[in-house]
Amino acid sequence: MTEARYLRSRWFEDIPVGEFHVFGSYTFSEQEIIDFGTRYAPQFYHTDPEAALESRYRGLVASNWHICATWMRLMVDYMENYALGVEDGRRNGAGLGFKDLQVFVPVRPGHTLIYSHEIIEKKEKIVSGKWGIIRSRNEAVNHRGELVLRFHIDILAERNPALL
Repeated sequence: MTEARYLRSRWFEDIPVGEFHVFGSYTFSEQEIIDFGTRYAPQFYHTDPEAALESRYRGLVASNWHICATWMRLMVDYMENYALGVEDGRRNGAGLGFKDLQVFVPVRPGHTLIYSHEIIEKKEKIVSGKWGIIRSRNEAVNHRGELVLRFHIDILAERNPALL
Protein backbone atom coordinates (compact mmCIF):
# COMPACT_ATOMS: atom_id res chain seq x y z
CA MET A 1 0.00 0.00 0.00
CA THR A 2 1.41 3.41 -0.92
CA GLU A 3 1.77 6.24 1.58
CA ALA A 4 -0.94 8.22 -0.27
CA ARG A 5 -3.42 5.40 0.13
CA TYR A 6 -2.49 4.99 3.78
CA LEU A 7 -3.05 8.69 4.48
CA ARG A 8 -6.47 8.69 2.80
CA SER A 9 -7.53 5.51 4.55
CA ARG A 10 -6.93 6.57 8.15
CA TRP A 11 -9.48 6.92 10.91
CA PHE A 12 -9.96 10.17 12.83
CA GLU A 13 -7.80 8.74 15.62
CA ASP A 14 -4.89 8.17 13.21
CA ILE A 15 -4.63 11.76 11.96
CA PRO A 16 -2.11 13.78 13.99
CA VAL A 17 -2.33 17.45 14.88
CA GLY A 18 0.50 19.17 13.05
CA GLU A 19 0.18 17.13 9.85
CA PHE A 20 1.07 19.43 6.95
CA HIS A 21 0.42 19.17 3.21
CA VAL A 22 1.31 21.39 0.27
CA PHE A 23 -1.51 21.09 -2.27
CA GLY A 24 0.49 22.66 -5.07
CA SER A 25 1.07 25.98 -6.77
CA TYR A 26 -0.83 28.03 -9.30
CA THR A 27 0.12 30.99 -11.48
CA PHE A 28 -2.68 33.45 -12.22
CA SER A 29 -2.80 34.82 -15.77
CA GLU A 30 -4.32 38.11 -16.84
CA GLN A 31 -6.89 36.38 -19.04
CA GLU A 32 -7.97 33.99 -16.26
CA ILE A 33 -8.36 36.89 -13.83
CA ILE A 34 -10.50 38.77 -16.35
CA ASP A 35 -12.57 35.68 -17.26
CA PHE A 36 -13.25 34.75 -13.63
CA GLY A 37 -13.99 38.35 -12.71
CA THR A 38 -16.34 38.82 -15.66
CA ARG A 39 -18.27 35.69 -14.77
CA TYR A 40 -18.28 35.74 -10.96
CA ALA A 41 -16.91 39.01 -9.54
CA PRO A 42 -17.64 41.80 -12.05
CA GLN A 43 -15.81 44.68 -10.42
CA PHE A 44 -13.66 46.72 -12.84
CA TYR A 45 -10.40 45.95 -10.98
CA HIS A 46 -10.98 42.25 -11.83
CA THR A 47 -12.17 42.76 -15.41
CA ASP A 48 -10.60 45.83 -17.01
CA PRO A 49 -6.80 46.26 -16.90
CA GLU A 50 -6.94 49.91 -17.98
CA ALA A 51 -9.69 51.01 -15.59
CA ALA A 52 -8.04 48.99 -12.79
CA LEU A 53 -5.06 51.38 -12.95
CA GLU A 54 -7.35 54.01 -11.37
CA SER A 55 -8.48 51.71 -8.54
CA ARG A 56 -7.00 51.50 -5.07
CA TYR A 57 -5.08 48.44 -6.36
CA ARG A 58 -3.42 50.42 -9.16
CA GLY A 59 -3.88 47.50 -11.54
CA LEU A 60 -5.73 44.29 -12.29
CA VAL A 61 -6.10 41.87 -9.34
CA ALA A 62 -7.63 38.44 -8.88
CA SER A 63 -10.91 38.26 -7.01
CA ASN A 64 -10.71 36.77 -3.51
CA TRP A 65 -13.24 34.20 -4.72
CA HIS A 66 -10.87 33.26 -7.56
CA ILE A 67 -8.05 32.77 -5.05
CA CYS A 68 -10.33 30.57 -2.89
CA ALA A 69 -11.73 28.62 -5.87
CA THR A 70 -8.16 27.82 -6.89
CA TRP A 71 -7.49 26.50 -3.36
CA MET A 72 -10.57 24.27 -3.70
CA ARG A 73 -9.48 22.87 -7.08
CA LEU A 74 -5.93 22.11 -5.88
CA MET A 75 -7.18 20.62 -2.60
CA VAL A 76 -9.67 18.30 -4.32
CA ASP A 77 -7.07 17.17 -6.88
CA TYR A 78 -4.52 16.55 -4.12
CA MET A 79 -6.93 14.67 -1.85
CA GLU A 80 -8.27 12.57 -4.74
CA ASN A 81 -4.82 10.96 -4.90
CA TYR A 82 -5.53 9.52 -1.45
CA ALA A 83 -8.72 7.91 -2.70
CA LEU A 84 -7.02 5.94 -5.49
CA GLY A 85 -7.54 2.25 -4.84
CA VAL A 86 -9.13 2.76 -1.43
CA GLU A 87 -12.43 0.93 -1.20
CA ASP A 88 -12.95 0.58 2.54
CA GLY A 89 -16.22 2.53 2.65
CA ARG A 90 -14.94 5.49 4.67
CA ARG A 91 -16.08 8.93 3.60
CA ASN A 92 -13.49 11.18 5.21
CA GLY A 93 -13.07 14.79 4.30
CA ALA A 94 -16.53 16.40 4.11
CA GLY A 95 -16.21 20.07 5.05
CA LEU A 96 -18.47 21.68 7.65
CA GLY A 97 -17.64 25.26 6.72
CA PHE A 98 -14.80 27.73 6.82
CA LYS A 99 -14.00 30.54 9.23
CA ASP A 100 -11.75 33.58 9.49
CA LEU A 101 -11.16 34.04 5.75
CA GLN A 102 -8.49 36.70 5.25
CA VAL A 103 -6.74 37.92 2.10
CA PHE A 104 -3.68 39.98 2.97
CA VAL A 105 -2.14 41.09 -0.33
CA PRO A 106 -3.47 41.39 -3.89
CA VAL A 107 -2.80 38.71 -6.48
CA ARG A 108 -1.83 40.13 -9.86
CA PRO A 109 -1.29 38.56 -13.28
CA GLY A 110 1.84 36.41 -13.19
CA HIS A 111 1.76 35.87 -9.44
CA THR A 112 2.22 32.28 -8.28
CA LEU A 113 0.63 31.05 -5.06
CA ILE A 114 1.61 27.94 -3.10
CA TYR A 115 -1.33 26.48 -1.18
CA SER A 116 -0.97 24.50 2.06
CA HIS A 117 -3.07 22.80 4.74
CA GLU A 118 -2.18 21.98 8.35
CA ILE A 119 -4.20 20.05 10.95
CA ILE A 120 -4.31 22.36 13.99
CA GLU A 121 -6.98 20.80 16.21
CA LYS A 122 -9.05 17.67 16.73
CA LYS A 123 -12.34 17.99 18.56
CA GLU A 124 -13.36 15.02 20.66
CA LYS A 125 -17.05 15.68 20.03
CA ILE A 126 -18.68 12.79 18.15
CA VAL A 127 -21.08 13.85 15.39
CA SER A 128 -23.96 11.56 14.35
CA GLY A 129 -22.46 8.70 16.31
CA LYS A 130 -19.37 8.16 14.17
CA TRP A 131 -17.64 11.36 13.01
CA GLY A 132 -14.87 13.43 14.59
CA ILE A 133 -14.08 17.00 13.63
CA ILE A 134 -10.66 18.10 12.44
CA ARG A 135 -9.81 21.79 12.14
CA SER A 136 -7.22 22.85 9.60
CA ARG A 137 -5.44 26.08 8.78
CA ASN A 138 -5.25 26.68 5.05
CA GLU A 139 -2.89 29.23 3.54
CA ALA A 140 -1.49 30.54 0.29
CA VAL A 141 1.91 32.20 0.04
CA ASN A 142 3.01 34.10 -3.03
CA HIS A 143 6.26 33.88 -5.00
CA ARG A 144 7.75 36.55 -2.70
CA GLY A 145 7.02 34.52 0.44
CA GLU A 146 4.18 36.84 1.50
CA LEU A 147 1.12 35.34 3.16
CA VAL A 148 -1.78 35.99 0.78
CA LEU A 149 -4.66 33.85 2.08
CA ARG A 150 -5.59 32.21 5.37
CA PHE A 151 -8.73 30.52 6.61
CA HIS A 152 -9.77 27.66 8.87
CA ILE A 153 -12.02 24.79 7.90
CA ASP A 154 -13.67 22.06 9.96
CA ILE A 155 -13.64 18.63 8.31
CA LEU A 156 -15.43 15.41 9.26
CA ALA A 157 -13.33 12.28 9.64
CA GLU A 158 -14.83 8.90 10.44
CA ARG A 159 -14.05 7.55 13.92
CA ASN A 160 -12.78 4.02 14.34
CA PRO A 161 -15.90 1.98 15.24
CA ALA A 162 -13.78 -0.35 17.37
CA LEU A 163 -13.02 2.60 19.67
CA LEU A 164 -16.55 4.00 20.01
